[in-house]
Amino acid sequence: MWSRCPGVRELIRPSIIIRTCPACGGEVEFFSDETEAKCPNCGRILYREATASCVTWCEYALKCIADLEERKLITQDRAEELRARVGKKT
Repeated sequence: MWSRCPGVRELIRPSIIIRTCPACGGEVEFFSDETEAKCPNCGRILYREATASCVTWCEYALKCIADLEERKLITQDRAEELRARVGKKT
């Protein structure tokens, strides 16, 4: 289907991702090719998570989710949520 991972596009042309800090509610900006960013308000480290779109089509989704969870880049709850989406492939 794909000749390469479409996620690589973000590595070639990074976009800015804005997340809300769960600790203080502040905005945290980071490039899509970064895995973590520090909240400028409270100093909490936020991590980039796998997008729902990649887990719905990628044949390696379960391995990727397990790797992210093992490296503590996503929580166990988030990993379970993403695994549930793997089963909903279109």
